[in-house]
Amino acid sequence: MGDIKLKVTRLQLIYPSQQHRALHEAAPLKMREMFHEGARCESAGALRAAAAMYRAAVEELCADKQAAGGNLFEKIEGLTSKGVSPEIVADLHEARTLGNWSLHDGLSFSAGEVADVALLIEEAVMVVYVQPQERAALRAARKERRDQYRAKHKS
Repeated sequence: MGDIKLKVTRLQLIYPSQQHRALHEAAPLKMREMFHEGARCESAGALRAAAAMYRAAVEELCADKQAAGGNLFEKIEGLTSKGVSPEIVADLHEARTLGNWSLHDGLSFSAGEVADVALLIEEAVMVVYVQPQERAALRAARKERRDQYRAKHKS
């Protein structure tokens, strides 16, 4: 029998399993699902697919906030009327553009560019969902402490 030579072309880490990006649970479920799928694509090196899924996550954010518009550009712009800052709106346009160019023009982007867009979306979730939720929880806790104090000292 002859010697068989194998050439390793790819190694895949099986354990421990790879950690993928994830959005905070304050984000809408559909948005988190789209983002997580994009993160899995990104981890696998399917960067055009990742860009498309990150764009879809932005679309879900717009749907959740009921941003008006005939297309995604207009919906993202419509977020300003929902209290979203112009900086976050500009960042969400970056995700839209990356996804559009990946889908419609077949452009490929570097891993760094795709990662940047993922980070922009994570930051948008922090500003749009997490921080308001945290502020509301702090307000509720302060009110509860005041109400308890008043109830205790109401004699």
